[in-house]
Amino acid sequence: MATGQRSVRRRPFGVRLYLAFAFAAVALITAGIAYLVVGDTGNQGAGQRLTELAVGRTVGLADAIGNRPPQQTEATLSGVIEEGYSAWVFDDRGRLTTSPTAEGINLLDVPNARRAAQSSLIGSRYVDELPGGATVVGIPIFREGRIAGALVARSVPAPEVRQAIEAGRGDRLAAVGIAVLVALVVSFLIASAITSRIKRLAVSAARLSEGDLDEPLEGTGGRDEITDLGRALETMRGALRRTFGALREERDRLSAILEAQSDAVMVAKTDGEVRFSNASARPLIGEDGRAIPQLIPWLRRASRRAVVENDALRVGERLYSLNARRLPAEDALLAVVRDRTEEIRRAAAEREFVSNAAHELRNPIAGISGAVEVLRAGAKDDLDAREHFLSRLSEDAERISRLTESLLTLARMEAVGAGGTEALDVALVVEESTEAVAPPEGIEVELEAGDDLVAQGDRALLRQVLIGLITNAFKNTPPPGEVRIRARPEPDGAVRIEVVDTGTGIASEEIGRIFERFYRGSGSLQQEGFGLGLSIARRMVDVMGGEIGVESAEGEGSTFWVRLRAAQPATTPVA
Repeated sequence: MATGQRSVRRRPFGVRLYLAFAFAAVALITAGIAYLVVGDTGNQGAGQRLTELAVGRTVGLADAIGNRPPQQTEATLSGVIEEGYSAWVFDDRGRLTTSPTAEGINLLDVPNARRAAQSSLIGSRYVDELPGGATVVGIPIFREGRIAGALVARSVPAPEVRQAIEAGRGDRLAAVGIAVLVALVVSFLIASAITSRIKRLAVSAARLSEGDLDEPLEGTGGRDEITDLGRALETMRGALRRTFGALREERDRLSAILEAQSDAVMVAKTDGEVRFSNASARPLIGEDGRAIPQLIPWLRRASRRAVVENDALRVGERLYSLNARRLPAEDALLAVVRDRTEEIRRAAAEREFVSNAAHELRNPIAGISGAVEVLRAGAKDDLDAREHFLSRLSEDAERISRLTESLLTLARMEAVGAGGTEALDVALVVEESTEAVAPPEGIEVELEAGDDLVAQGDRALLRQVLIGLITNAFKNTPPPGEVRIRARPEPDGAVRIEVVDTGTGIASEEIGRIFERFYRGSGSLQQEGFGLGLSIARRMVDVMGGEIGVESAEGEGSTFWVRLRAAQPATTPVA
């Protein structure tokens, strides 16, 4: 025997033999049922014959009535009426001319009697077989070649005939029922013997389709073809288990790598239909499952050129770099998209930060250098000049110290991420912050903070933010004026804190820039400070997971607001 071929053992009792017995049994039972059913046609023929007799009898009676004067209609009827046969006569206008009761049957109790009369008056013959074996017959009555009326008859076979027909029908129905029952039982037993093991294999195969590859297959016992099928499925299960295990490990590894990528990765067709994407690619995919329109031309270009790159792809207000290449094996394209917006903004902010810091440091350093040169030139021997230049040196050194401290604070805030917050009593922090800053003369302070105001934040950071906002409000509110500090809850559980002043306000074109580093506005260049306070305050609020903003109109005052998140459930009391 050649290598790799398996010998096929002949079995004395296989599935084919089961099927042969089953088909033979079904054929025999079907033949018996057919014999019994065919035998029932005799009963049907008997019923049809009874109907024909009723119709013929009624036709003869209609002819007899038509050949005699109308006055003899009652006599003609009484001569032919007998048990099981009742008749009524209607004139040519459809009026009943005989007694409504015949042989104990009232005309009103006969179904479709009026319909039979109407049908007969227009020259048609009406025959209707009623349940129970009764027959309603309608025949037109002719006199001198025209329709003179209608005869309606109700005929019921004799009780002996009905009993014989019913008995024969009942015997045959019983025989048919027994044959069907026997056929069902035999078929069920044979089918159960054949399919029980196949069903167990089907259940095991269903588990395979659901990914359950650990349990061995059921229904593999025996020495027939089902055993061969079970063993083949069991071999397949083992191979699938090993293959799927390796694929699962590789998939998990690849998925973890792709999901961890900050770059958007997607596999798409030329028309933009996305087959695969990671979490970072979701903003670049529309609700219809296709890539956004800005990417589709580059996908088509990559399909033609194999590889395309673009470092300045603009989508709305964001800037992306794109690398797309064709995947011939999958008839698709692989696109890797990186969001460069924050990178570019950060680079620009860093350049601006360095430039502004250098500018702010240049003036005090120049003042220090000038004062030192003057003192060295001999001013140190003049008491008044020496005191003047030493005072300038002290002011410039303090200015550099304050600038350095602000820059370090901002750098620390940039390095700190959101977190470390807790539930805090907002009303208490607002009250402490208000008391920490003395108002200038002529400025009234009003505090509105309800009780039970709890939010998620950091007590020290919030206090520093509010002190800065209150201080700015005092600086920009000329007397007489008013500064109101308000705190109130919002419907979603958050807390909103507002610092409202009646000062000079902010020009509309400057509102969007006041939180930028080193920005002091056109009307504040003569004031003390470096333009870092609001930038530091915004970063502190970001660290607490909140929001900060301003509403202002030039000449009408300003409202700076801070919104803190709703407090998270805590196991310790609020401090």
